[in-house]
Amino acid sequence: MADKISIPRGTYDILPDMSYKWQYVTQAFRDIARVFDFREIITPIFENADLFERSVGEVTDIVEKEMYKFSDRKGRILALRPEGTAPVVRSFIENSLHKTGSISKLFYSGPMFRYDRPQKGRYRQFYQYGVELIGSDHPYTDAEVIALADSYMKKLGLKSYRLEINSIGCSKCSPRYDDSLKKYFGLYRAELCSDCLKRLDKNPKRLLDCKNENCKKNAENAPSILEFLDDDCRYSFEKVKEYLQFMKIDFVVNPRIIRGLDYYNKTAFEFITERLGSQNAILGGGRYNTLIKELGGPELPAIGFAGGFERLIALMELEKLPFGEKPAPTIYL
Repeated sequence: MADKISIPRGTYDILPDMSYKWQYVTQAFRDIARVFDFREIITPIFENADLFERSVGEVTDIVEKEMYKFSDRKGRILALRPEGTAPVVRSFIENSLHKTGSISKLFYSGPMFRYDRPQKGRYRQFYQYGVELIGSDHPYTDAEVIALADSYMKKLGLKSYRLEINSIGCSKCSPRYDDSLKKYFGLYRAELCSDCLKRLDKNPKRLLDCKNENCKKNAENAPSILEFLDDDCRYSFEKVKEYLQFMKIDFVVNPRIIRGLDYYNKTAFEFITERLGSQNAILGGGRYNTLIKELGGPELPAIGFAGGFERLIALMELEKLPFGEKPAPTIYL
């Protein structure tokens, strides 16, 4: 008898008793995105690895530890996509989508891949959804993208979540904040974990996002980015808050939100729940005004978000929300 072949660690099958739930949340996302006039874009599941190394940042967990990289028969280094923004931006540039209008509003969904320690709510193949709004730096577009995410949560019927927002500054004010963090965390150098020691000089904001309990304790009294914002970043952040208040979208300002990828600037946000344990972020996003130019495209600002369908479904099950009716024939002959 031949040995049984098992599914790779960190992946899972979506069986018929679950697939209708996936169809429900994915279709709800498409419906909301189209209501906000976003159009679907579909990119390959693998890209040149350089795309992620240039966009995500070399001193990030994704590039240093988690990317599935491989070489093809001609020695080209490829990677299974670990996130969705960089492929969308690559496609936007390569297909000259900026020539089709002043603002591009795009949405996507599909599998992403990260070599991470499998745990509840975190898999090596996971299914992500997201939007990218390219071509405007107006604070209203920040609020529009956040409103789309909030509308999606409400359409699903979710209640146990909150919106947290922050500004992480720009290339003008962020270096002063980085210097302040280096001085602060330098006092705790002997107590930092090995990852934070590497980040301290190259990407000190990431120390605010460390999951190590000792590092989290050391970060409690770290300086706030809001004290270092220049006039433009401060004005933009205040306007984003005004627009959200006008749309009656509740939020909490959390100066510890920094986002894990290097391309973010200005507005950053997360939708948080307390019902999924340590994996408490339902979705997250922010503004990235320099990424398109850095990847060889025109100088265009952009903002977007991404979230995982797995956590949405888990939260809906905890809240005992309906997924529509399980499909079944009315008459079977």
